[in-house]
Amino acid sequence: MKFRVSTLIAAYMAALIILAGIMSGCGALEGLGKKQDNAQQTAEDQKVPVEVATARVDLIQSEKEFSGVLKPVNEAMVIPQIPGMVSKVHVKVGQQVKEGDVLIELEVGDVEQQIAQAQAAYEASKATVELSKKRLKELEAQKSKIEAEIGKIDKQIQDAQKALDQAKQAIEPQMAALEEMRQKGDITDEQFNQQKGKLEEQLKPLQEGLEKLLEQKAVLEKSKLEIDSAIKSMPYDSKTLDAQLNQAKTALEAAKGAADKLKLLSPIDGVVSSLNVQAGQMATQASPPVTVIDMGALILDIRLSEFDVMKVQAEQKVAVYVDAAGSQPVEGVVEWVSPSTDLRSQAYGVRIKLDNSSGKLRPGMFARVSLVLDKNESAIVVPKKAIMRQGDQAYVFVIKDGSAERREVEVGMDDGEMIEVVSGLNSGEQVVIKGQAYLKEGQEVDIVKQEG
Repeated sequence: MKFRVSTLIAAYMAALIILAGIMSGCGALEGLGKKQDNAQQTAEDQKVPVEVATARVDLIQSEKEFSGVLKPVNEAMVIPQIPGMVSKVHVKVGQQVKEGDVLIELEVGDVEQQIAQAQAAYEASKATVELSKKRLKELEAQKSKIEAEIGKIDKQIQDAQKALDQAKQAIEPQMAALEEMRQKGDITDEQFNQQKGKLEEQLKPLQEGLEKLLEQKAVLEKSKLEIDSAIKSMPYDSKTLDAQLNQAKTALEAAKGAADKLKLLSPIDGVVSSLNVQAGQMATQASPPVTVIDMGALILDIRLSEFDVMKVQAEQKVAVYVDAAGSQPVEGVVEWVSPSTDLRSQAYGVRIKLDNSSGKLRPGMFARVSLVLDKNESAIVVPKKAIMRQGDQAYVFVIKDGSAERREVEVGMDDGEMIEVVSGLNSGEQVVIKGQAYLKEGQEVDIVKQEG
């Protein structure tokens, strides 16, 4: 009986030991599970929250802004042909006018005085010209007469020289015969000289006639030289005299024509932009009394560098912003591009024309134009904020299997929001656009926002 009790106690103790072991094992398993859950939570906490965007193929263009002041496409300064007193003013500043409308009128009295002065100047010039031309004509007639006389004497000299030559040839056989007789001793030297003198005496009238003709020619040529000198000493030649008279005649005709132009007319359709005279004041060429501008179109002149001008062409459409007329751009067209630089600025001029049929714009307004200087219609683009820089090198973080991969890229154009990636990135890849400052190579990320 005592043995059974001991046996039962021993079995009970063994059961307690086994139960304690089981309880201890369960506690250890529970502790191991908690450690695994904590490790997983820590790993989740180490992921960097980021925002991403997808690289895509899209159009991107580079633009640059230039500015200037709007000017009218056509500006006409109305100037009187001769000064005159204003009798009537038919317009005021800001008034719309048509081509041919009367702007101002001048008094007749001033025009009549101008005509009288021009007439007197013409008559004086005419008298001077006629007197000079008469003297010139007389000298030229004398010169022509002398030249004709010289021509006749030249013919006579030619004939006399020919007659003398023929006479010399005629006595040459006789002279030769005399020489031969002297050589043979048939005649003495005295006889030879006597006979030779008689033969040469026959030539004397011909020689004297030739010499007289040569003297006459010398006298005529001297007279001709004196006439040439007299012609050259005159202050004007015939052409200059004609031009002088025509000038005086033109001035007279202009003065007479001005009588028909006492009314100053508008040469274009437009608006009166300035009026510098009133009735009773003088209108002169020095200060245009009226200016009319055509506001149907306006122009904007800008200047470009040698690099920018190569990317602008005539007929190119551009967006022009005129802040005074609202925030919406006005379409302009490049009218021309200068082929050479301005001497002062060393820049190339470009003129842009804007339609102003609405009348909303006005000359003198400040305008800005945005020119597209480069464009790529199939560029790989990402938001500009995705680009990180280290020195001269640009890079982005690309998402690969939930981790960040640092990748160097080459960038091109940017439009302020998007930027072109020339190499290093493919369309469809995700790049980090926010939170990349906290990323390292291979670090896991938690995408909290996805842009298109």
